[in-house]
This record gives sequence, structure tokens and C-alpha cells, in this order.
Amino acid sequence: MRTCLVAITGGSNDGCLFLGSEGFKNGDFDGMFSFRMGSIAGILTVDTLADFLPRKGPLRQRSVPRVLRTGIAYISNVAVRKEDRKKGIAKRLVTKAEAQAQSWGCRAIALHCEADNMAATRLYQGRGFRLIKVPEQANWPHPKASPGTQFQFMMKLLNTSNIAKH
Repeated sequence: MRTCLVAITGGSNDGCLFLGSEGFKNGDFDGMFSFRMGSIAGILTVDTLADFLPRKGPLRQRSVPRVLRTGIAYISNVAVRKEDRKKGIAKRLVTKAEAQAQSWGCRAIALHCEADNMAATRLYQGRGFRLIKVPEQANWPHPKASPGTQFQFMMKLLNTSNIAKH
């Protein structure tokens, strides 16, 4: 499962923030959003593909047993427009992604964060994510990025007591 969450600000209700994913088709905006509502302030993609969990061995078998791998959502492509930063948009997108993951039956949510992006690290840690040390023998897939970009892996367990209801 995969969905893209979109935050829209402005429009007829200045300062409003709409979060949603309903009606989107793969890669387009044929859904319920209208740019008359405002402008896109941020996006976040969340899925259950578990492609970024460790693998090892010549057959690239997963080092985490399948039973433990299922039920983990993965956040990617988090972006907030420069002029809309420091307004809580990323925090609300992450909160919505956590709720989406929980609705899919996931018990945890994970992400990669650029090691030198302290603002993002603080955001995720403030939401309860913890840094996870990647085993040295793991053949760990990394997000596509510029050569030399260093990532840290973060994960959070989900349950009804730590998901904000929205």
C-alpha cells in the first residue's frame, strides 16, 4: 500500500491547512484537490513496501524474518516549501502518516533522514522516532541521493496511545 499526503495552505481560508490523499491517482492530481483552495505547502509519501529494511547474503535475503518485516510502514519524500517551513506542516504530515500506517495495521513506521539535517532529526525525535543502528553486515538499501549523502535510519513503534487522533 502507498499513499501521498499533501498539505495545502491558503486559498479562501488564509492560514488553513488541508491534509489528504483521497482521490489521487498514481502521480497526478486528478483527485479532490483544487488549486483554488490554495497552494501545495508540503508532501509526504508513506508505504508498506518495506524495501528499506536490511538484507544480507549472496541471495540478498532479508536479515529480518518476514514475520517481523510485515507491518512496518516507511515514510519517504517529505518536503515542505521553503516559505512554509517552521509552521508545523511537516509535523502534521508525519502525524497523518502515522495514523495512515496504523489504519493499515502497521505496528511500526520507519524512515531515513539525512545525517546532517538537524531540523528533520529533531522533528522525528520529537515525534518519538529513535535512531536505529544498522548492522554492519547488512546490505542496506539507501534512498537515492547525491553521492556522499549520509543517512541515519529511524523507527517508531505505533500504538493507540501514541497516535494523535485527527
